Amino acid sequence: MPRPLLAALLCYGAVLLAACGPEQLPGDYRLPDGAVYDGERRDQLFHGQGTLTWPNGRRYQGQFVDGLMQGDGRLKDPDGCVYEGQFVAGLPEGEGRYVCQGMVYQGTFAGGEPVQGRVEYDQGDIYQGALRHWQPHGEGTWTGAEGGVYRGTFADGEIVQGDYLYDGERVYHGGFQDGFFQGEGELFLADGERRRGHFQQGVLDGPGRRITVNADGKETTEQGFFSHGEFFSEPDGYQQRRRQRAEHVEQRLYSEERRLQRALTALLPQKRGQRDIYVLLVGGDGRQTVFTREVQWVAERLGAHWDPRGHLLTLANGDHGGLPLATRTSVHEALTALDSIADPREDLIFVHLVSHGGRDGELVLNQPGLRLNDLTPADLHGWLDAMRPRYLWLVVSACYSGQWIEPLADRRRLIFTAAAGDRTSFGCGDDSERTWFSEALYGEALDSQGLDDPAALFEAARARVEAMETEQGIEDGQRSRPRMSLGPAFLDWW
Repeated sequence: MPRPLLAALLCYGAVLLAACGPEQLPGDYRLPDGAVYDGERRDQLFHGQGTLTWPNGRRYQGQFVDGLMQGDGRLKDPDGCVYEGQFVAGLPEGEGRYVCQGMVYQGTFAGGEPVQGRVEYDQGDIYQGALRHWQPHGEGTWTGAEGGVYRGTFADGEIVQGDYLYDGERVYHGGFQDGFFQGEGELFLADGERRRGHFQQGVLDGPGRRITVNADGKETTEQGFFSHGEFFSEPDGYQQRRRQRAEHVEQRLYSEERRLQRALTALLPQKRGQRDIYVLLVGGDGRQTVFTREVQWVAERLGAHWDPRGHLLTLANGDHGGLPLATRTSVHEALTALDSIADPREDLIFVHLVSHGGRDGELVLNQPGLRLNDLTPADLHGWLDAMRPRYLWLVVSACYSGQWIEPLADRRRLIFTAAAGDRTSFGCGDDSERTWFSEALYGEALDSQGLDDPAALFEAARARVEAMETEQGIEDGQRSRPRMSLGPAFLDWW
């Protein structure tokens, strides 16, 4: 959330005004720092309607009382940020409106800061409620651009207790931490079932209750145990599932290096004198199966155009079986292996990344039972720079993925992202077969355009995504806005 320096700037203006000397002030009076005042005066002080303009372009127009900005006024900063509303003793106080860098606040100010009102953010999110230090703090409602609603008590910008709703239906009531369901809470399922217990990072775990409703509306409450969200009526079943999951994680840890090395050694060397295309597919978040389904489908779609034998490497998290895990280490080792095999002048490395994306651009890497670090644009930038200069085609299907373009753009690289840097993308839930951007790119766009003209391929995918968003009634301010970077050397070579 933006934290403007409006209050500090206004305080500065108040000090300047209060410091005026006792002499009679002429029209267009110039202050010692170069600021110019033009307006009404009383008793040798700015008083009534006036305009104060600072040398850097900051400008206040409105009412003055005894040398201070007071009453209704308008203050515009050099960067274009504007406050319009009431002032008291040189500071915003009372009702006002503040617009800055895509953010719009309308509501009550106290001591120069917003305390109660409505904030519209440039990503399409909306907050209505109490604030402190420009952050949601107190009772309020946060409506996300993707449609989810958080309603309850906020502290320092994060909800800590309340409800989560989607499509107008309550999904969860209880505690929150870092945006996850956390602590004691209750989950409301679509079929009327309710689950109560302790949540850990969004998942029920430990003793709890399941409440079901029959056709006659009668409730039945069962006391039992939850393990990773699954309910068990007997402690033994709960403990057994815990042991099974722990054993599975342990087996994965011991076998993972062998699994990755088998995949790397299966890669075939390039054939001199022809263009070989090596494909790396990464499905990041193993808590949902949509990402594994996507990388498997993308492999099939690309395999119809490029020979995948010995040229395809897939990393994916989840309980899918034999694929190597997608971690920062495995992605790095995969790129290193491809760099050692592919000829930098003749061959292409194609990389497809899909997962949830964070507001800072990171790609979520999550394997249930393991704590993994996320993949960032800076990670990939460093690894690619350590490789031999080569031709790379990168596709990132995730929220806020436009943030990958600036640090990775290069004359030999082609980059497609599912969303702008400040926008979410769609299709990341298990109710989708694959993300919307990938569905458009490797589906209709690939069928109609092929791979010969990357710009036409992207434009066809972008248009299809826009059509899908229109069909779903997604408003303009919430649309994903896919992005592209075309390296000129790549296009000449391709």
